[in-house]
Amino acid sequence: MQGKAMKAVILAGGQSSRMGTPKELLRWRDGTILSELIKEVRGLGLECLVVSNTPERLQREGIELSEVQVTPDLVPSAGPVSGIVTAFRATEEDVLLLLSCDLPFMDRGQMEKLIHFSKGWKDWDVVAVKQNGRLHPLCALYHRRTQPLWEQALLEGQYRVMHTLDRLRVHTTPEDLLEEWAAFNANTPEEYQTALALEKKRKREDG
Repeated sequence: MQGKAMKAVILAGGQSSRMGTPKELLRWRDGTILSELIKEVRGLGLECLVVSNTPERLQREGIELSEVQVTPDLVPSAGPVSGIVTAFRATEEDVLLLLSCDLPFMDRGQMEKLIHFSKGWKDWDVVAVKQNGRLHPLCALYHRRTQPLWEQALLEGQYRVMHTLDRLRVHTTPEDLLEEWAAFNANTPEEYQTALALEKKRKREDG
């Protein structure tokens, strides 16, 4: 990272309206999607901040919060933009590895590939994963120099992430840099079932 300090931030402050239940607490592998994601971040040696408006619910579900920093939204909730602003306000590091809480297949190896890829660019504001023709702004590296634009977007009520990204120097990963399902989001019950089926298939093939 060219000597720049980095911290991982997991955004778990959303309403999970499409899922109908907190998606970060869905059962996954040895815990929940959130606990497994925290495990992968910590396995990479990164400090981790979790943005959550319900830390007591995380504790009830057995999420080990002693190893991470937790903060609620520090600004009125407005989707990912308020999460990004909160992430910058609650941290001091130059670079944030920003992850949504619904990435069941994201692991430390994939994170490492993303970080390594960013080292090939001298000047960048955002390095984001791109897979299957889709940009994943919540599976990306953000430089602190972008904070003023996110603050401005929040102030102006411009809550479309792409509106601000269009004003930044964004580099996207090659389509095949990460594993096929690395940036898969489990946003709906159907997508969660898809993830479970794939995980079952993987275990069967590995076994």
